[in-house]
Amino acid sequence: MTPACAKVLSDVRRRALRAHLRAALRPRAERDRFIYDQTFHNDIEAVAFFLAEKTGEIPDFATPKTYTEKLRGQFLTHPNPLMAIAADKVAMRDYCALFDLPIQPPRLLAVHDSPHTLDPRDLPEAAMIKISDGCAMNLLHSPKTPVTRRRYRRFLRTFWHIDHWRRHAELHYRDIPKRLLVEEALLPAEDIPQLGVYCVTGTPYMIFAPPARMAALRPELAPLERQNGRVSTPLSDLASPEELERMLDTARKLSAALFHCRVDFMRVGGRLYLGEITLSPRGHHDWLEPFALERMRGDLLDMSRLPEYVEKGRTIAKALNLSPDTSYGHFAGDPRLTTAGQ
Repeated sequence: MTPACAKVLSDVRRRALRAHLRAALRPRAERDRFIYDQTFHNDIEAVAFFLAEKTGEIPDFATPKTYTEKLRGQFLTHPNPLMAIAADKVAMRDYCALFDLPIQPPRLLAVHDSPHTLDPRDLPEAAMIKISDGCAMNLLHSPKTPVTRRRYRRFLRTFWHIDHWRRHAELHYRDIPKRLLVEEALLPAEDIPQLGVYCVTGTPYMIFAPPARMAALRPELAPLERQNGRVSTPLSDLASPEELERMLDTARKLSAALFHCRVDFMRVGGRLYLGEITLSPRGHHDWLEPFALERMRGDLLDMSRLPEYVEKGRTIAKALNLSPDTSYGHFAGDPRLTTAGQ
C-alpha cells in the first residue's frame, strides 16, 4: 500500500467510525445519509475509497487505465441517466418494452410508492415483494412462506430505511425512486440457476454462472475465466445452443445503449426469465489477480466513447418521459479525480 493511500484510508476510516457511533442515536431513516455525509467530504472521495480499500492504491479517475477505475470513474465524469433507469426494478421494464426481447422479466403485479399501501392480505398465492432501489431486498410470499403483516413489518424495519447507493458509493442508484414492487414469484425460489452475460458497448464477452463458473465468448479473453478462483466452463455446460442464442440476443439489445453492464437471467422449470440489468457487478471495487487480467479486462473499455453513451442514455430517458439529467457526477476536469477527492 502506498503511503498516500494509507493516509487517505486512515482519515476516512476514522471519520466513518465516529459517524457510525453518532448515527446510532439518530432515527433509522437518517442513519445512512448521516454516515455518508460525515464520512466523505465529496462523492469523489466516496467512489475512490471503496476501490482504494481493496487495491491499496489511490485510483486515477482522470486518466483511468484499469477496468475498475474506468467503470467507477464513469459515475463521476460521465453520469448517464440510463444507468438508473436500467437498475430500477420498476423502470427497467419500461426500458425492456422498447425492444422485442426473446426473454422477458417476471410479470409485474403491482407498484407501491408507499409501503403502507401494500396489504399482505391482498397478495396473490405466490409473489415476490422487492424494493426498487437496492440489491437483495426481497420478500417471498408463497403457500409455504406466507407473508403475514408481522413478517411484512419486519421486512420493512430491516430494509426500507437503507440508502443502497451510499453503502458502496454506487452513485447511479441515487436517482432510483424508492418504491415497492410486487412481481410474479418464480418457484421453487430456494435454488434458481442464474446466468449473467457481461457486455461492453452492446457486445457480450463473458458468461458468469454463480458461484464460480465462467465462460469467455472470445478466445483471447479465455484467461479471464480463471479470475479469482473461478473455473473455466464450456458453454455447453451452461446453456443449450437455443438458450444461449436467446440470452445473447436479449443481452445485445439491452446493452446496446449502455457502456458496460451484466444482463442476468434465471432458469425455472425449463424456462428462462430476465432477472436484472446489473450496472456495477460486485460494486466495481476490486481488482483481478494477477494484475495482467485487470489490464486485459480494462482494455475492453474505450473511454473515448463514453460521451456517445451518455447521449444515448439521455435520448432514451426522454423517450420514456423520464429525466435526462442526473443528480450525481459532473466532476469531469476536477483535479481531485487523481487524489481520491482530497
